[in-house]
Amino acid sequence: MVFEKTLNDLVSGIRSHKRDTALFISQSIAEIKNELQSPDFFTKSNALQKLTFLQMMGYTMSWAAFAAVEVMSSPRFALKRVGYLAACQGLDQPENSPVVLLTTNLLQKELRGANVVNTTTGKGGENIYHAGLAINCLSNIATEDLGQALLPELLHMLNHPSPYIRKKALLCLYKVFLKYPQGLRLSYDKIKLCLEDPHPSVVSCAVNVITELAEKNPKNYLPLAPAFFKLLTSSANNWMLIKVVKLLGSLVPEEPRLARKLLEPLSGMVKSTHAKSLLYESVHAITLCLPYVKKADGSQPANIPNVVELCVETLRSFVSDSDQNLKYLGLVGFGSLLLSQPRVLHSHPECRGLILTCLSDEDVTIRTRALGLLKFMATKRNLVDLISQLLSHVEAASGEYRCQLVEEIIRMCSSNKYELVMDFSWYVDVLVILAGVRGIDNQGEMIAKQWMDVAWRVLPVRCYAVRRSLEILICRGPGVGGGNIDDAKEGDRHFLPEVLPAAAWIVGEYSQLIPDGVDEEGLNTTFDASSKGPYHALIQALTAPTDAAGMNPLPCPTQAVFVQNAMKVFSAACQRNVETQNSHGMSVEKLVCSDEELHACVETLMKNLVIYAESTDPEVKERAFTSYQLLLSIGFPSSTSFATAAATASTCRGAAVTLTYLLTPEPMKPISAKAQKRLAAEGPPSPVSVRDLEKGVDWDVFWFAKEETPWFDKDGNVKGSVENISFTKQLSNSTSGEVKKEAVGTTEPIPAMQPFGDISSAVAEQVPFGNVSHMTSGASMGQAPSSSNQRVGDPFYLNSRPSPTNALFPSKGTGMEGGAVDATNAATTRFGVLTLDSGGESEEDSGMKQKKKKKKAKKIPKQRPGVAIADSDDEDDDHVPRTKRGSIGKGDRAKEFANLALVDLTTPLGEDDVMPRNEHYVVPDRPPVRPDAAHQKQKKRKKDKEKKKSSRKEKSPTAAVTGDLLGFDAMSFGAPAVAPAPLPAAAAPTPSSNPINSAFDDLLGLEMPPSVEAPAVIQADEAKARKAAKKTSKKAKKKSKQ
Repeated sequence: MVFEKTLNDLVSGIRSHKRDTALFISQSIAEIKNELQSPDFFTKSNALQKLTFLQMMGYTMSWAAFAAVEVMSSPRFALKRVGYLAACQGLDQPENSPVVLLTTNLLQKELRGANVVNTTTGKGGENIYHAGLAINCLSNIATEDLGQALLPELLHMLNHPSPYIRKKALLCLYKVFLKYPQGLRLSYDKIKLCLEDPHPSVVSCAVNVITELAEKNPKNYLPLAPAFFKLLTSSANNWMLIKVVKLLGSLVPEEPRLARKLLEPLSGMVKSTHAKSLLYESVHAITLCLPYVKKADGSQPANIPNVVELCVETLRSFVSDSDQNLKYLGLVGFGSLLLSQPRVLHSHPECRGLILTCLSDEDVTIRTRALGLLKFMATKRNLVDLISQLLSHVEAASGEYRCQLVEEIIRMCSSNKYELVMDFSWYVDVLVILAGVRGIDNQGEMIAKQWMDVAWRVLPVRCYAVRRSLEILICRGPGVGGGNIDDAKEGDRHFLPEVLPAAAWIVGEYSQLIPDGVDEEGLNTTFDASSKGPYHALIQALTAPTDAAGMNPLPCPTQAVFVQNAMKVFSAACQRNVETQNSHGMSVEKLVCSDEELHACVETLMKNLVIYAESTDPEVKERAFTSYQLLLSIGFPSSTSFATAAATASTCRGAAVTLTYLLTPEPMKPISAKAQKRLAAEGPPSPVSVRDLEKGVDWDVFWFAKEETPWFDKDGNVKGSVENISFTKQLSNSTSGEVKKEAVGTTEPIPAMQPFGDISSAVAEQVPFGNVSHMTSGASMGQAPSSSNQRVGDPFYLNSRPSPTNALFPSKGTGMEGGAVDATNAATTRFGVLTLDSGGESEEDSGMKQKKKKKKAKKIPKQRPGVAIADSDDEDDDHVPRTKRGSIGKGDRAKEFANLALVDLTTPLGEDDVMPRNEHYVVPDRPPVRPDAAHQKQKKRKKDKEKKKSSRKEKSPTAAVTGDLLGFDAMSFGAPAVAPAPLPAAAAPTPSSNPINSAFDDLLGLEMPPSVEAPAVIQADEAKARKAAKKTSKKAKKKSKQ
């Protein structure tokens, strides 16, 4: 093609088509496709150059991989280089591309060609650069199969006379080992020899490869420590020394004795070098050696203080530098140094000032590194000041850095069981402040755990924790809260959702401390305008209907905690009145919960628990239902609008002991870690019976449960049998609202069932489990019904059969009064009879046929929004922008490193560790078979049969043999000795009668002579002559032997 676009034309066109760039690129890709179909290598090379440029813009070129392989095979180096580059860019997933298999022989040929010497010049440098291209390409498209096939050639390249090839092959081995880890064991010995190479560039490459391999498994390379120590003390190449220092630092944890030996050369390097990169690596290696420098007696060498001081001065110069990179490296070095010397910053106040200054740096990475060093600077004296400054940073920070600030504040205060916290009330205030910060949702659970842990473990701070929890809960209402949150506007009252259950638990678990917390001045405990007191306000906050069914309801776990602790608060309100009446040393006005407040508490609970009982969450529903039924069983009516406040308060005071015994018998106490370990070591407790569990129960508090009910007598025994309870039959809905119970020929009216009834009132006489029609007169008169009859018609038993009396529709041929039902009609239950249409197939045919497997439709991956390109007629997905599906994920790379770390170089090679060889399979020759007597007899029989057949043919009359089509019989057989006998006219073939001969006559223009026949007489004479000659020869042989 004469007028194809070059790469410069493509770049200029993209810049000039700013509005319709996608359309121009789509047209260019179509032109590139046509150019790749050309047989000219120059045209293909030009097309691949343009396509490689488009690939860097995000367009895939995997569809052109075969064309790249074609250009790779070009003899010209310039074109070959373009093909190798296109292959490296286009084969982004070599494991899934079949084109990679075509490159195996090509790469192998290029690698072997590096050793070929030109006969005219006597040099072999012409093919070195070709081999260099192949090695570069292999490092980018390496797969397990390619690595296994080309590993012998790469190892052979390590002995090449040119250092250019040796260092490239050595670096390529690392990429091969990632895909083919077993090759590391096979080539480890040759890699070690490269450390002694005469060329320094090869030694540097060997150090780089071993350093990268040592990061995965340093233990494999401990035997190389003397060689690297020699390089550390003798080499002058700073880049290679950086790698050597990093490798020796990684070997120190595996061999602690190496630490003391490295301190002196590393310290000398810190004092002498001016290279910042080598200076930092040396200091970092020293910090890694310091934890292992102790002697056997526990003492440290005498030069340790000087070495530490040298590191501090070097890192301080890094942090005070204006270069942001050096500042970041200095903070990282301080973090490594403080792990072994945590008290260093206390003796260097200038370093503390520099680190605190870094907290206000514009670079978030520097602020994050400085934040991690604060825990080494905190003490009991400066903790409050330090946390106060960090709280001001929290207000100004945003994003991930704000979350890191909150985590660091909690970590500093809670380290070593709060050893730095002197005032826990201050710490509770800090937690309350953090609970109101926005944008730290991931840290809400951490704050909640700290809040509960402090209230749980620190007894003097419990009252204050209850007060702060009460503020948070009441501030959520439409009214004005109290405490430090009074001044906040309604729209600004924000608290993390995870903190609310913690506050509710603290208020409920330590509800007996509510009066002491409310006693503070300036605290307004009003949830809304209808609040009657602190207890009522808390119950309103914990059972607010908007939290269960509002626009933004609380999470279900939070609702469950709220319902449970609302009952605890109510129990404390009832118990407080009892304690007030029995106590003479406290003010009655201070502690008394008025009758109006108790009445309001009961009314709020009975009204709101019904709403929570309709929750879809089983935990919330169970707790709300249980709490509601507990209040009903105590004697509270379902509606308190008709009850007086005095009557409700009297009932509350009577039930105070029961509620306290059930909900808060005693405050929860912390268990030490040692006690938890001891209980875990003892294992699970031995099983106990129900009677043993009931020994410690005070049954006197359950006075209301000793009344007679329809199901239990006064002693608590069950009336009748549990089997008589039916879960399937429903109560008849009568218009009068009464339900009749069948007894011994009598009926008595029972009020209709309500969703929540009072067990101790007349409503409790209803049947809570449905109809009791199974409790017939037979059962009441002492007749024990059989278990089979009891379970008839009950679907909860697997062996039950449908009851004929439960049929919803009468069977055909019988009336409603018919009591006898046959087996067929008895199968008809209230669920109906299921029928299955066979679809015209017999049972046998349907049983024999197998279901066809449905082909799963291929899922079309959703393309991410990229560059919009006009669609072309080509079906190839060539113009789709490259997405992440073509790149290697972090999981794949981590898997490669994990496989490489599993290679063990400490064990010698086994019999299975053999270098792979690419050889064609050669079929072995079959061994010669010696002929036995049976085989010889069979062979002789075959010969005799052949002789008999030949003799029969000689005796049989032969038919006339025609000559060939061209009439050359006379020339081939010679002139006949005897004239042929004339044939009949009908049988004699003529040129006119034979269509094939006539066709050849027309084509060649020849007149065919008549065909010559071989008479049978001549053949018989020739056979006799042959036999006579054989006989004479045999006689001559016998005479000669005699």
